[in-house]
Amino acid sequence: MTLKVGIIGGGFGLKVQEPIIQSHPNMEVTAVSTVKRHVLPDELKGNPAHYQDWKKMIDQEQLDLVFVSSMPLNHFEMAKYALENGVDVVCEKPFTKNSEESQALLELAEKTGQKLLLDFEWRYLPGRQKVKRMLEERKVGGLLHFDYQMSMGIYKRLGSMKRGWLGKKDQAGGMLGALGSHLVDNMRWLTESEVDRINGLLMTHVPEADGESRDADDGFVLQGVLENGTTFSIQFLSGVNHSFGSSLKLFGTEGTIKLDNDESLKYGAPDEDFVQVDFETIDVPEGVPERYYPAFYPYLEKVYDYIAHDQLDGDLPTVHDGHENQKVLDEVYRQN
Repeated sequence: MTLKVGIIGGGFGLKVQEPIIQSHPNMEVTAVSTVKRHVLPDELKGNPAHYQDWKKMIDQEQLDLVFVSSMPLNHFEMAKYALENGVDVVCEKPFTKNSEESQALLELAEKTGQKLLLDFEWRYLPGRQKVKRMLEERKVGGLLHFDYQMSMGIYKRLGSMKRGWLGKKDQAGGMLGALGSHLVDNMRWLTESEVDRINGLLMTHVPEADGESRDADDGFVLQGVLENGTTFSIQFLSGVNHSFGSSLKLFGTEGTIKLDNDESLKYGAPDEDFVQVDFETIDVPEGVPERYYPAFYPYLEKVYDYIAHDQLDGDLPTVHDGHENQKVLDEVYRQN
């Protein structure tokens, strides 16, 4: 069975998702809708129908699945319309403007019986899959603390480029939604626990550039406690001059797991040195975005199984995950 796929969004949707979706043997992008892009890029795979009006695309195309990859402000309306018209949805993150919208979509999906998934594809990076399996085997015993640190040293770039909606609070911009949603999702998924208490600090280290004022965050620090008692600390910085990549650590009663830059995975038993843990990697074919393929393609395979055969993989992020994630973001925004 080949799924007919539509994409709403001319940025990430066309540059990243479309070529990888087209590489799947049982998925075909038959239509795309863009708001501002009137000419499709030459490198676009296949020959999808091009719409300026996303509602017309949903109305006129016989789609099995639509990827909502537009600005976050539009996610609610677009996902809602697709679900009401019998089309399953994969929604980009951040899911919605707030948890009232995400709750409404959760209830709508349950009412209509349509499938609504979140594009938290980082769950399927090979190193993180290995970490998940190690936790399921209780390799570190009971969890004590979850730590996730990430930095992108783009201070100069932020000072010389326009950010548009990404720099505006009232347009659901900011890095908490753009990247923090991934980090929070990974924490919920790996620990299998919801957030009980959280303290969040949002920062804007580069509030103005090229005549553009910004009030959305370019960095954040989150700390708190999960319902299972695990404490956590999450930090992301972009308004700095040097990058240190990402470092994910899980501290347990029987050892520690450390994953650096999704490339180097180590395990340390109590009172012993860390040892390297091997995991399978994914070969990236030519013609697809190399940076995104190792996570997005395995994610797509599970999306296909669920949409085409109703086989739900335990790691696949559903509307429930999107709603719980949005509740956490809402609380941090409330505090700031």
